Amino acid sequence: MTNDGLTRRTLIAGAGAAAAGAALPDSAQAARHRKARRPKKDSADVVVIGAGLAGLTAATQIAHAGRSVILLEARNRVGGRTLNHDLTPQGFPGRVIEVGGQWVGPLPGEPATASVPTQAVYWPQAEVYQLARSLGIGTYKTYNAGDYVDYSTVTGRTTYASSTRIPTDPGTANAGYGLYQLNEMAKQVPTDAPYTAASAALWDSMTFETWMRQNLQPANQAPGASTNSLINLAVESVFAAEPRDLSLLHVLFYTASAGTLDNLVDTGNGAQDSRFVGGSQRISIELAKRLGHRVRLSSPVRRLSHSRGRVTASGDRFEVSARQAVVAIPPTLAGRIVYAPTLAQLSGDGGLRDQLTQRLPMGTTIKVQCVYDRPFWRDDGLAGQATSDTGPVKITFDNTPYPDPGTPHASPGVLIGFMEGDDGRAWGQKTRAERYAAVVDCFARYFGSGARNVRGGINGYVEMLWAREEFTGGCYGGIFPTGVWTAYGEALRRPIGRVHWAGTETATTWNGYMDGAVRSGQRAASEVLAEL
Repeated sequence: MTNDGLTRRTLIAGAGAAAAGAALPDSAQAARHRKARRPKKDSADVVVIGAGLAGLTAATQIAHAGRSVILLEARNRVGGRTLNHDLTPQGFPGRVIEVGGQWVGPLPGEPATASVPTQAVYWPQAEVYQLARSLGIGTYKTYNAGDYVDYSTVTGRTTYASSTRIPTDPGTANAGYGLYQLNEMAKQVPTDAPYTAASAALWDSMTFETWMRQNLQPANQAPGASTNSLINLAVESVFAAEPRDLSLLHVLFYTASAGTLDNLVDTGNGAQDSRFVGGSQRISIELAKRLGHRVRLSSPVRRLSHSRGRVTASGDRFEVSARQAVVAIPPTLAGRIVYAPTLAQLSGDGGLRDQLTQRLPMGTTIKVQCVYDRPFWRDDGLAGQATSDTGPVKITFDNTPYPDPGTPHASPGVLIGFMEGDDGRAWGQKTRAERYAAVVDCFARYFGSGARNVRGGINGYVEMLWAREEFTGGCYGGIFPTGVWTAYGEALRRPIGRVHWAGTETATTWNGYMDGAVRSGQRAASEVLAEL
């Protein structure tokens, strides 16, 4: 049958059905409409909200304990802030890059390193690494051979050995001083309760920019000044925010949760050490496969209600009643759920948790990548890693997908960059074509004219604007402005009623990272299992 014939037949069938409906008595029509509106009801021991790494880890641990669990995910996919991108449209079927979180490191068993050796802290991302291994997912090293590139508006483009993490530019002295001082101060911050640090009140009263102006030399320089640019870039690249956005206490807590600032910013033996074979989202996909029917996609939870000794998660045409609940989404999204009774009524804490979620905005980042026939920068002995005081892309990595033989003849070659903080906010308002042109300009500035030979032109350009994602709200994670840790921090993980909290923002180790998400899911699962 032709498409036209099929269309006519469909329209006729639809008209007939409508006519039949019109012929029904009013009471029958009303009954049919009530049935259509009636929510699908399920029950379980535990309902988990959010199928990122935290929620999937919690649900898996609960299921393994023999308890029934239903996992509700608002998106039509699992993985949360991890998301794979298949390079088939760019001409490389089977090759995968990530447009969300991707790196893992330091790996277990590798030595701790630091610019100041006495400050080295062994703090591997062991939980997400071991989880991936248990699923049959391996890792491979981020390409880190050759020289790094540094671009400064004062000294121009320079290259330096990748064994030396801090480049020689006007910000070198302050970068070394800042790295040492922040590591020392972070030692004083308990990661399970940063608001109890001896200097918590002072540190939480100032932004990181205030600390920079008071402690870096010359004094009272703007964060973007040439002498401050490396410290400024470190903050932007770790938090996807500006120094003025962050409490000093939060920066120190975050550093402590990773062991050292070196662990956060380094590639080799640092947070960017390795990648997952098949892409980081594969971990979530494999966990979801094992959970099977317990995972319900396209199910945004609108309301959490306590009644008769149970908690009910409800949304559009569904309800799940459970004995316990785990909310495993960023705090700002958790604050959009309607709670009945309210969290303040349930907890008697005067609304501390609700106030907390009002104060934890997400960082802003646009992850950008260009696909090339091969990694041409390796011809010049470059690692594909650049730092710059000029945006909108101020930091880059070689993101050539697995399998990568580590030669200039790998195919394809991929460069990755980030527009973060103010750059992310400004360029998120521009067109894709404008962003593409700016990205290519930045890559060419760092790696030469070969960066303009993007495979397929703009069709070889991949971007992800996380601030546009309804069920994410930004990346990399929730950030703490001044005053939030000391006034509201104790409500971050404390259960309320039958509701427990997970998500990387609640982690005490590797907060903000995939490893932290896994650890938070483990903790929340242990809490609800103890209650059950």
